Amino acid sequence: MKRTILLFYFISIMLHSFSQQTSCNEEMIMNTKGSWGKRPDANTYPDESFAKNQFAQANSRIDKIQKLVQTAYPYPKGIEAGWYRGISGKALVKGGPAPYGLNVILLTYFCNTNKIQLGDETGTWAYVWANQFNWFAEYVKEFSIKKQPVYLLTQRDGEINGYPVYKGQHNENSNTGIKYSHAVIITRSGQSPYIPVTKKEYLKAFLLFNEKKLTESLAGIEKGFIVKTDAQEEEAKQKGLESIAKTYSANVVERRKAEYLKNYKPEKQKKEEWLAKTKKDYEDAMKPVHDILTNSAEQDLIQPAIIDDIDFQKFTGFSTEATGGRQLVSLNPGYFDSKLAKYIPQFFIVYWRWNKGRAQENFKSQLEANFDFNALKAMLDK
Repeated sequence: MKRTILLFYFISIMLHSFSQQTSCNEEMIMNTKGSWGKRPDANTYPDESFAKNQFAQANSRIDKIQKLVQTAYPYPKGIEAGWYRGISGKALVKGGPAPYGLNVILLTYFCNTNKIQLGDETGTWAYVWANQFNWFAEYVKEFSIKKQPVYLLTQRDGEINGYPVYKGQHNENSNTGIKYSHAVIITRSGQSPYIPVTKKEYLKAFLLFNEKKLTESLAGIEKGFIVKTDAQEEEAKQKGLESIAKTYSANVVERRKAEYLKNYKPEKQKKEEWLAKTKKDYEDAMKPVHDILTNSAEQDLIQPAIIDDIDFQKFTGFSTEATGGRQLVSLNPGYFDSKLAKYIPQFFIVYWRWNKGRAQENFKSQLEANFDFNALKAMLDK
């Protein structure tokens, strides 16, 4: 009997030990070797001026870019890497280069009970875009500079091999954040497809935007108030008094009538008061802007505008990159060479995003350590 109990005990220990060894865990996921695979291309809404017989030229360049990415991350761990080409979007300038790019989706393995399973959704991607900003910069719809679109860059986040790194638009860098992204722009040396918006340009745009809003608000007030004649006002007042007499008991009706008459305002008076308040609110909000434009040295006003965020309702001052501020820029049409074929890349955006997790963070680390940004730069204008 004792032997049976001991045998059962040892078998239980062995089964428990085996179960522990075979339970799915992060280490097993990282030991799962992934691979690279080609997926169908997605040429949705390409630039209308980009001839389809030139798509092959763009595709050949995307294929070279894909090799750079795969060289940086050749052996996926706990991840299956799929890639496809994409030709989509309008050229930034009329007659300018066509947008296209590489899309890399990185599906991660995970533990489903005690089994390793490949996920079918992911927040981990890599992109290399040619001739387009995409998520690198946030389009600002409120104003333009010299008829050129304005963009808000994301925060600077250090450098990689001498190239400034920016936080992408899909960051959630908080204590509980699980999504992160980085971006690098590759341009001709000493040149840029965008130029800084100065403090003066931003402040003047702020004033112009609010002047238009004020005009619209005043017009709405004028339209919304129908001014009555004296006879019409008297008639309306009497109807109000009659309504009070019908609504309230006799012991309070006179007090209610007195309050009503004391607070009664003709439509003309209400309109004038509302117009005056709107103008006063506008003047109060614009005063800090006028003060800066009046009292600041010109040398300070021509410095780049760095702000925390676009807020054309109230100006609270400029920020700095050191405190997390973001730089405003406008498109630089002079950067683009119209003599080059539309499929020639004139600048690149390298953009990668990852979810929190060991496999995803390994991909991020490998890409940032190994990607050859200089080789990508060598592809410009070719």
